[in-house]
Amino acid sequence: MRFLTVNEIAETLGMSTHRVYEVLRHGLMPAVRIGRQVRVEEQAFKEWVASGGQTYDHLNKSRAS
Repeated sequence: MRFLTVNEIAETLGMSTHRVYEVLRHGLMPAVRIGRQVRVEEQAFKEWVASGGQTYDHLNKSRAS
């Protein structure tokens, strides 16, 4: 099992680390918190990308329910 850092995810997706932290904070990407560090399991990340990820619209719909 391999875990990715925020920097690795940002580089892979061509996003800033700030944006990745924002996505994680909103629960749009599967993540594991170990103390103050955040990691994403590589296979879960690949599955998340393959499924098209989640959008802020998805977050708003789940909160509206």
